[in-house]
Amino acid sequence: MSNHEFTGFDVDTVADAVRQPPLDDVRAAALARRRRRASGMALVLVVALAGVAVSPLFGNTGQGGWTGPDQPPIKPDRGGEFFLTGPESAVVAGVWDADEGCFTVRFRQTDDGGRSWTDDETTRYRTTNQCGSDEEGNPLSNPEFSVLSQRSYLVRDGDQLLLSTDYGRTWGDAEQVMVTVPSFPAEAQPVFCQWGRGCGALREPLAVSSTGTVYRLGGKQPSPYPPASIYPSADGTIWVTYWPGDIGVMVVARSVDRGATWSTWQPPVGANVIAVAGVSAQEAYLLIAPPPPPGAQPMEVEGTSQLLRTTDGGRTWADMGTDLPNTLETRFLVVGSDGTLLLVEAGNMQPSGNRSTAMIGMDAGRHFKKMREYERRDGSVGAAPGHAWLYGRDDMTVGGADHVQLTADGTSWTRFPLPN
Repeated sequence: MSNHEFTGFDVDTVADAVRQPPLDDVRAAALARRRRRASGMALVLVVALAGVAVSPLFGNTGQGGWTGPDQPPIKPDRGGEFFLTGPESAVVAGVWDADEGCFTVRFRQTDDGGRSWTDDETTRYRTTNQCGSDEEGNPLSNPEFSVLSQRSYLVRDGDQLLLSTDYGRTWGDAEQVMVTVPSFPAEAQPVFCQWGRGCGALREPLAVSSTGTVYRLGGKQPSPYPPASIYPSADGTIWVTYWPGDIGVMVVARSVDRGATWSTWQPPVGANVIAVAGVSAQEAYLLIAPPPPPGAQPMEVEGTSQLLRTTDGGRTWADMGTDLPNTLETRFLVVGSDGTLLLVEAGNMQPSGNRSTAMIGMDAGRHFKKMREYERRDGSVGAAPGHAWLYGRDDMTVGGADHVQLTADGTSWTRFPLPN
């Protein structure tokens, strides 16, 4: 694996600019905040999203959560996270505590733009062991999942990794069901995920075909650590970032031959790359979160984010000097259907900041223009290469979203109903 620092940067200067408290603390705080949000709403939120425009948008990921002890039980036929899998198809999935710590992951599908959704009790995964809570009241099981396509789902439950390729009706040992290949077949779509809300059950790049077959790579991975984000570009290039779990050097990797070989680069020590967005084999963007100010709590931030761009396949990166405000709220950076940078950002669930926001990048990301604000109430935004969306609800007296507003360019929007 090559070991190059980014050309054109003074490592000490950039490292000082992006240094932050231990990332374990930051992620722990973010996870705790997401759990608090989940406990206050009828919707249990999970994680993010899929594919490329014009073809099926494969590659969604999710992480489990639970309701608080004082909250009413969540109806098993309501709510969940929205995963776009095609122009008119999507999956809604969520994790529920159905019986004293025995968690269930439920999946519902639509192929008509949300006009109708399946309501099949058999399309689910239910925890079969590790039920209940520990002595501190924390659940023993907290399943993570990844929606790989309209019909293929991955669940990680403790030391079990299970895969369904029939809409969640039956489950098998993922190690046995997945097909190991030296490179992803041309007809298989690599799975997408971004650091903003994790990669769910994914611990390596995967790809899935239209028939539901899931492929994994048999060669040496670019990093021994799990991926922090995976981005399949429209031309088939795969961009991946790997996060070592502490303040170390992240790895940025690119494959132009569907995972057979990889080129790798290393940002400066301490750089916290929260998203990679690949335009092509030559062009990509890295969104880096600056640190909190000295003496601040891990979730307190100020200033602007840092956006780097490469036009030579990752050999050199230029700082775009973006005016994008900094935040540690959930955000996604993707390339829209017309090549425009799309960024969606959740609010902070406070009365003064509970509106999600959609922006487009102007001048290759130097400036970001706010295109739409939307009442959140459920605490989520979502995105996939080629698309982004904001959650909303018509009846604002009730928690949980009943639709998403979907865009491919930040200008025109389509309402996509969620299941009742």
